[in-house]
Amino acid sequence: MGVVTAWGAGIFQDDLASDFVAEIVQSDGPAILRRALSRAGQARGHLLYELAVQALIAAEALAAVRGRPARALPPELARWAANHHREGIAEALRPLATAAIERVKEDSEIAELWARSDDVGGWIERVDDLLDRLNSPAG
Repeated sequence: MGVVTAWGAGIFQDDLASDFVAEIVQSDGPAILRRALSRAGQARGHLLYELAVQALIAAEALAAVRGRPARALPPELARWAANHHREGIAEALRPLATAAIERVKEDSEIAELWARSDDVGGWIERVDDLLDRLNSPAG
């Protein structure tokens, strides 16, 4: 794992997360989300930290597109989601996102790191909340 200078129980409290949010908002469309979710779902062995973080952020972007954003959603990602609300990408990618997030929870470097922390419960709550928002009726 590379050097991570900032991270917290919030899904967006990580330098890699901030970098990936910037990549998403600078992209033309949903292909970047599909790529991140596919990479997480298809990776062999223990899911690397960077792939797990990108899958979480991609899933958060989809939840926002579906009208179920995180309270801590960065404003630039909220604007991106609003611009892609009508494209139908969220429903098409939702099964892929759900599988990727389950993989992050069960077998990833980030889950392993959180398992050793005092705030593992907070991290699990945030990931479960993401899954709930992804799979609840669109807003």
